[in-house]
Amino acid sequence: MRELVELLLKNKCFDMEDGEIKKDITAELKRIDSDIYERSARKNGSEIFLLKRVRRGRRLLVFSVDGGEPGAGFCGEVTQEEVEGKTVRIKECDATRDNAEKLRTVLPFTKPRPLGLKTSFGMGDRMGIATPGHIRATRGYDIYPIFAQQSIREMERTGRSPENVMDDACWAVFQEGWTRPFGADADHLKTEKDVRATAAAGFTFFTIDPSEHLNFSADSLSGSELGAAFDSLFQDSEIKNLLIERYSEPFVLRDPESGATERFEFDSDELARIAVKFLPAVRYTIKMYRLLLEIFIEADRFDFEMSVDETPAPTTPKEHLFVAVELKRAGVPVQSLAPRYPGEFQKGIDFIGDRDEFYQGLESHALIARCMGPYKLSIHSGSDKFSIFPIVGKITRGLYHEKTAGTSYLAAIRVVARRNPSLYREIHEFALQRFETDRASYHVTTKLDMIPNVNKIADDHLEFLFDSIDARQLIHITYGSVLTHRDSSGSLVFYDRIMETLDEYEEEHYSELEAHFKRHMESLGAGKLRI
Repeated sequence: MRELVELLLKNKCFDMEDGEIKKDITAELKRIDSDIYERSARKNGSEIFLLKRVRRGRRLLVFSVDGGEPGAGFCGEVTQEEVEGKTVRIKECDATRDNAEKLRTVLPFTKPRPLGLKTSFGMGDRMGIATPGHIRATRGYDIYPIFAQQSIREMERTGRSPENVMDDACWAVFQEGWTRPFGADADHLKTEKDVRATAAAGFTFFTIDPSEHLNFSADSLSGSELGAAFDSLFQDSEIKNLLIERYSEPFVLRDPESGATERFEFDSDELARIAVKFLPAVRYTIKMYRLLLEIFIEADRFDFEMSVDETPAPTTPKEHLFVAVELKRAGVPVQSLAPRYPGEFQKGIDFIGDRDEFYQGLESHALIARCMGPYKLSIHSGSDKFSIFPIVGKITRGLYHEKTAGTSYLAAIRVVARRNPSLYREIHEFALQRFETDRASYHVTTKLDMIPNVNKIADDHLEFLFDSIDARQLIHITYGSVLTHRDSSGSLVFYDRIMETLDEYEEEHYSELEAHFKRHMESLGAGKLRI
């Protein structure tokens, strides 16, 4: 510690202007202590802040010279060094919840914020250690990241909480010296309780999933059944008549940039089916928006998305338009909306389907989003869809939100396969046992018999399993079971060893993530950041 203090004093760091400390100084700090995260070093007020790597975690160091206690409000142990007549005090703080909350106050760039209509990219981090790699991938692109992103379903499967997700992302932001805006997405929220819990944890982006309020039987109802179902949506016939009147004339949408137009007409039968299918879900989404408005007071303090992507059939342009019209009429300004697009968006693999059909469908959805908002089109299960990324970037003109989750976990386990093959073999065999149970909440076409026998693959070839669709989905879908599996004594079987391996090969893990997500951004046509 004394050498660090001497270097800070020698370079007059306590007299510098607030901000990131120069690279030549941080490189020397790193030389003195290889566990220092160079990009974290910064002057703030009269103090120097640094983040240091410790086994399976991080530790905050706050330095002050000739003053009172450093890091006021942070919980930690204080020591001091006497150097050349100056007293430098150092507070060492663990990366706890309380210290994370204080960090977001003292260094506001570590706090997420709403991103509005900016081109955005969500990056799920199921183990809380991937965000530094995400940051390194994003750094050179004109795209706004969402580093804290997880659904309640994912949190339950990994044993994490909204606070865990938020804090891990914020410590990583400090670690990597990321000072540009970033968001925090509470994904696929279905209940008021979960909305309140994620808002309390500091999330700024709320993806409402009203799928439990969608009525997919509407498409098969007969005329009399359909009429009865439509009537049951309204307590007052006047409200029903007003809705019918809203769709009595064609909608002609004109692209404000190209001038291209598209005409949408609803006949009575078609309107009734769409309303029976979507109106309860729209009403629930409106209810959730008003709850958030009650919590945040002002609409510009959070981003709001409605997601209907997890449905049996693609969302038609007319269904999308109906949803958009009803949300707008209710005064709900969505920043993004996630229809289900033509084709299959299976987890962790490329798009399956007719790209021409996807192109045509996306054109209509993008026109609706531009004319009825504008708002972004959200691409869920968007990881690794390299064959259609250029289409998304082109058709949306950057008005998109790309959302990924499990692909970061796959990158991590790929490193495990490369560096700890015996552990990977255990994970693989366990995943095979769990697959049929865990696949229940996913739509996948995985063929287990297409996955080679892992015991017949050489150690140095195991990682190439991750180039296979079926093996990728095997590992992707069983993540929750793998991370939380315990033996008869209650000890975690895989989690600690996975984390220890990734801790040992930390930089390799970050590099794997960086390369993978740079490929995503390049394929989407994300512009390079002008510095």
